[in-house]
Amino acid sequence: MFLEISIYSRGGQGGVTTARILAAAAMLQGYFSQSMPQFGPERRGAEVKAFLRISDKEIRRKCPVTEPDVVILFNDRLSFNGNPDTIVVNCNSKPFESEKKVFQVDATGIAVKYGLVSAGWPILGPAMGGAAAKVLGLDYECLMEAIKMELGDRAEKSMKAAEEAYRVVKCV
Repeated sequence: MFLEISIYSRGGQGGVTTARILAAAAMLQGYFSQSMPQFGPERRGAEVKAFLRISDKEIRRKCPVTEPDVVILFNDRLSFNGNPDTIVVNCNSKPFESEKKVFQVDATGIAVKYGLVSAGWPILGPAMGGAAAKVLGLDYECLMEAIKMELGDRAEKSMKAAEEAYRVVKCV
C-alpha cells in the first residue's frame, strides 16, 4: 500500500494539524507515514495545503504530492490539483458534485456542536481527521491516541468531534 493525500484548507481550520494527526495514527498502526505543510501567506483564512503519505514500506519521497490518491477538502469551494480516486469533503448542504468516489461529512456542524470555534471560525481539523481516518482505513483507537499525543490536555473536545465524524462520514 502506498497512499498520497493532499489536504486543502484555510488558515486556522486545522488542516496542517490534521495531517500530523493522521500521520501519527498511521504510525501507531504500524505504517510508515510523513506529513508536510505548504504555506503561502500565514494568516487566518489564507489557503493552506498539507501533504500526507502512508505506506507499508519506508517512504523516501520528500517532494510535495502532485497526483494524490485522496483529496481532503475542508471547504467544498476550494479548488484542488490532480485527479484523485477519492475525495473527503466538508459539506453540509447539497452533495458535492464529482465523478470520483466522494465521502461527505458536516465537519462545520460537528465542530460547532463540540465548541471547537476560535475567533468565530470553526476548527474543522478534528472532524475532518476523523472522517478521513475512517475513509483511509485507519484504526479508531490509533486515531484517538494520535489526537492525545498532538493536543495533550486540549484533546477532549477534539476526540469527541473526531469520533462522531468517524462514525457518520458517508459515501455519496
